[in-house]
Amino acid sequence: MKQKQIFWNAVTTILQVIGSAGTLFLLYRFLIRTIGVERLGIWSLVLAKTSLVTLANQGFSISIVKFVAKYASLGQSQKVAVLIETALVTIGAVLTVLCFALYPVAQWGLKLVLPGARLSEATALLPYAFMSLWFNIIGSVFLAGLAGHELITYRNYVLLGGSLLYLFLALAWVPKHALLGLAYAQAVNTGASFLVTWFLLRRTIPRLALIPYRWDRKLFREMCGYGVHFQFVTVSQAVREPVTKALLAKFGGLALSGIYDMASRWVFTFRELIVQANLVLVPTISSRRETEPAAIPRIYRESYRLIFFLTIPTFSFLVAVSPFVSHIWLGRYEPIFVRFVALLAVGWLVNVLSNPAYVVDLGTGDLRWISIGCAVTGILNPILGYFAGRYWGGTAVVAAAALALAAGYAIVLIAYHLDNRVSFRELLPKRSLGLLCASIFGIAGFLPYFCNENIRVAASAQAVAGVALAVLTMMIVPMWLHPMRKQLLHWVFSRLPA
Repeated sequence: MKQKQIFWNAVTTILQVIGSAGTLFLLYRFLIRTIGVERLGIWSLVLAKTSLVTLANQGFSISIVKFVAKYASLGQSQKVAVLIETALVTIGAVLTVLCFALYPVAQWGLKLVLPGARLSEATALLPYAFMSLWFNIIGSVFLAGLAGHELITYRNYVLLGGSLLYLFLALAWVPKHALLGLAYAQAVNTGASFLVTWFLLRRTIPRLALIPYRWDRKLFREMCGYGVHFQFVTVSQAVREPVTKALLAKFGGLALSGIYDMASRWVFTFRELIVQANLVLVPTISSRRETEPAAIPRIYRESYRLIFFLTIPTFSFLVAVSPFVSHIWLGRYEPIFVRFVALLAVGWLVNVLSNPAYVVDLGTGDLRWISIGCAVTGILNPILGYFAGRYWGGTAVVAAAALALAAGYAIVLIAYHLDNRVSFRELLPKRSLGLLCASIFGIAGFLPYFCNENIRVAASAQAVAGVALAVLTMMIVPMWLHPMRKQLLHWVFSRLPA
């Protein structure tokens, strides 16, 4: 039963990411044609400034997943209910104070990077952005409670439904209200998701009070022991995007910031497709630590081999099809977009390959090297980004951000292998060498399109799609012949209902 639950958690996670990616694809195409890429850059910048509020939540959120899984596996349902209420009371109070405190800070930050003509439009969005974040953060605590019970399928249904609602509301309100319509859509969407998730959580844990009020000092300290340490990790992660977007707006302009947001979401969607399915193992590893710790190394090795099998061709393909995506979203080939995708793909590739080690560390509570790696990313990103932007412009800011991301997560991956005495040969599975070579040759075959200006200008969207399809075919053959394909299909079909 446990294996089937993990399977359906992973399957619905993949479907949720694909569905959300599809709605995002349609939404961006609509927004670019309705309000333009510069206004999209304004919205991206406002969200980046207000996203600092998420620092109030992340440590507690991952703590909830870990400790709910722990106490649920021990059959202590009352303690689970009090644990979640303790987290809600704490986060709700801290979050409310932070929203009021950071509102003027966000206004000041926008003044630093936006021209006066755009400033009033951006500041009008701030109240709705903070409101959306408040609902989103408290709702993420509810989602963490569901994930701790390994009911990740519920979470996925809520997230996918929220994406569809957001798209529908944006299509209805943006033509009438421009950027404010997008802000209205996000606020309503996060509020609706908040209510639905709270209903699902109370149905799962009947002992939860309708209005949370209980606060347990011992449980709070237990969560803090893990959560505060993880909070340092999330600080470095949370400030990365706002810093990168602010530097881009300063050294490249709002249009460049909007294009970066598109490229970042395009790459991040593929990253989420792989990583979120793997994150379903966090509560599993947490419970196994209590009941079967010897199984954890095997889980890591199997997880890494699967991640490698999926990640290498996936990231090669997303780079290859980026000109086609540019044609669809922007109506033309945009070299800046393609360059941003290629640079970000390198950084996120290292991040995804480190994810099995990251997940095991989260599940076991050993966050030391995760903290160090994320600190390296957090320190390098603004320093390298500022000097790169100052001397070489906006593209160099994105290159610096990708380098900082890769460096930090390479530390996490290498440290895991050193600490757990896992051979570094495991980083390049022998059975995946053919897949790696095919992916490299696929990208190499696409290089003339990147390098030759005449080819880029003459190529139509249909021609680009044809080249991308050829690259995909080149990578599908070794994937089909790979033994992991048979193992994965056997694992899937053995868990489908008869």
